[in-house]
Amino acid sequence: MKIIDNIYNQPERLQKILDTEGTIADNLIRLVQQKHIKKVYFTGSGTSFHASTLISMYFNKFTGLDAQAVIPDNFTNYFVPSLYFKPDETLLIGISQSGTSSSTLDAIRKAKSLSFNTIAISEETKSKIAQEADNVIYLNTGDEGIPVETRGYTSTIMLGLILALRLGLAQNKLNEAKYQDFLTQTKEDITKLPTTLNTAEKFYQQHKNELVTMRKGAIAGYGYNYATAMEAYLKLYETFHAPLSVHEFGELIHGYEMAFDADQYIFLIIANGPEKSLANKYIEFLKQITKHIFIITDQNIAFDSGAKILKVPSLHNDELSPFNLIIPFQIIASRNCEAIGYDTSKYPLKAHSFAHF
Repeated sequence: MKIIDNIYNQPERLQKILDTEGTIADNLIRLVQQKHIKKVYFTGSGTSFHASTLISMYFNKFTGLDAQAVIPDNFTNYFVPSLYFKPDETLLIGISQSGTSSSTLDAIRKAKSLSFNTIAISEETKSKIAQEADNVIYLNTGDEGIPVETRGYTSTIMLGLILALRLGLAQNKLNEAKYQDFLTQTKEDITKLPTTLNTAEKFYQQHKNELVTMRKGAIAGYGYNYATAMEAYLKLYETFHAPLSVHEFGELIHGYEMAFDADQYIFLIIANGPEKSLANKYIEFLKQITKHIFIITDQNIAFDSGAKILKVPSLHNDELSPFNLIIPFQIIASRNCEAIGYDTSKYPLKAHSFAHF
């Protein structure tokens, strides 16, 4: 199995997950209603934390719960229970695709020691994490077969979006008509992802010689796509091994720019939101430092000529843009590794990581 195979399988897998929308949230809805849940924490490591960050935004948007993403070790070692939410009305959802994350298991155990309710989201529904949580929700991403997760990320955020929408519907935070409209639009938008894949491939081939010589970079995004920036950072770093940094859009030029020079690669994710009006100001500033500026966007904007622009199809809803805008980074990561002969199908270290049991 190659990373590119999982990347191209994403539209099919996302549709498969969407097809489960009628029942996949039943256990969550039942728990929230029976326990009168008011607060939910999402936790997971690496890609699962990036997904948690986005899913918490979905829950804050569509449900009546107060949602927050938290790094597992921070929750386990430093968490102070809120004075505003009782333990029995608090829920921790631990996400681990493999079901073997030591830190996520520790967080679930910590939550149970605090008398919180717990749910595991995992591909492996009989894993240790799934067994120790009160409930388990099947991730349904399929076996990626390699250490680098791509399809796992988009599968997780699709599942999280469906859970938020279904719970919001059950809580009367959105009505049936709006729910069905969102589903219809999501199904339509999934059919646009092959176009995004093709567009990203052409862009990569056009700029391959520049992208494959990257030695350091920075990625910035905002809103729903700050999570995209975090996941893009991980994909490029863990595959191509060039040092990168990740930033919320506004934070990029609050001191970090002082480390930039002519060798710096900058990737700006420009989605819908107030920040998009600043895109050309960023380019005008950054092009004085480096010529390696890349814009990944779904917006129809006349960008400054100082940047290379990758324009992917626009989708119906802002909440769906992360599914679209992560794909170019996945393609760059995969094709760069192919170009230098690096095999992403194997764990690169001889030492065994204790991050997984």
